[in-house]
Amino acid sequence: APLEVPVGGETWGRGVKVGVTPQGPGRTNWYAVKAAPAGWRPADGHLAELRRLFGDWHDPVPRLLAAMDPADVLCHDVHDLTPLPSYVRGRVALLGDAAHAMTPDLGQGACQALIDAVALAGCLDDAGADVAAGLRAYDRLRRPPTQRMAAMARRAGRLGQVRRGTRLRDAALRLAMVAGPPG
Repeated sequence: APLEVPVGGETWGRGVKVGVTPQGPGRTNWYAVKAAPAGWRPADGHLAELRRLFGDWHDPVPRLLAAMDPADVLCHDVHDLTPLPSYVRGRVALLGDAAHAMTPDLGQGACQALIDAVALAGCLDDAGADVAAGLRAYDRLRRPPTQRMAAMARRAGRLGQVRRGTRLRDAALRLAMVAGPPG
């Protein structure tokens, strides 16, 4: 039976987190993250491991796990890129994940790729026939903010997966939420 949840969110634990996103009638997207070495795979299968880790969490997590078929579980290691010294080489420009793959912790990967594409088109248009100048302008314009965003995503991911000091982390986040954004 289709399973839907009314609201989304993300819950952090010790070295693990779960996120839920409603997708419309009868559809829910959700993910689980566990800090683990690259390539790690559970001996008893992904779904059994998910149920072990998250089966006693708050609703709707146990309902989502109960509705899962082991064949429907996707498992991916999460990677980001070491910052590149340039997004341009010759007449080739990188954009999106090819230039600045980042962890999904801020939900900015696709957004930044779209901004890259618009910026690249604008820089090339502004440069006219001087393609090299347009590519250099694109690199100057997009590399610093995307590398800052990737670094922020990396820090957010680490914060969400700490194993020690979670009470302090959670208290600091609650205070930050009450205080609101700076400025």
